[in-house]
Amino acid sequence: MLTKEEFVNKIKEKHPELEIDFTKEDAIAIKEYTDSNRVKTLKIGNIELAGVEVRTLLELRSTSFSFLIDGDSIKFSVIGYGHGVGMSQTGADALAKQGKNYEEIVKHFYTGVEIVNM
Repeated sequence: MLTKEEFVNKIKEKHPELEIDFTKEDAIAIKEYTDSNRVKTLKIGNIELAGVEVRTLLELRSTSFSFLIDGDSIKFSVIGYGHGVGMSQTGADALAKQGKNYEEIVKHFYTGVEIVNM
């Protein structure tokens, strides 16, 4: 959760041209989702940003998020971790430390794959 002021300040660190009127219903709006239902593009006031950039600027765990403007606060609900396009290095490391081998780790992140010698 961020105050509107904190939210604006975090975005303006990289985008000082930001202008936003929170009285407008679409002051912040998700414009587009990826095929995996993650935020691809977000309209914030007069600018549009990629979901991954918003994730970084706001220090969100994932681009799979929604938000709710509630009074002076903006509440983010985030699902999962990472960018959603492959293997988590941290997760793979944790599985290896649990004794999993490379094949088990790969199949954990990429379901339905078969590993073969070529």
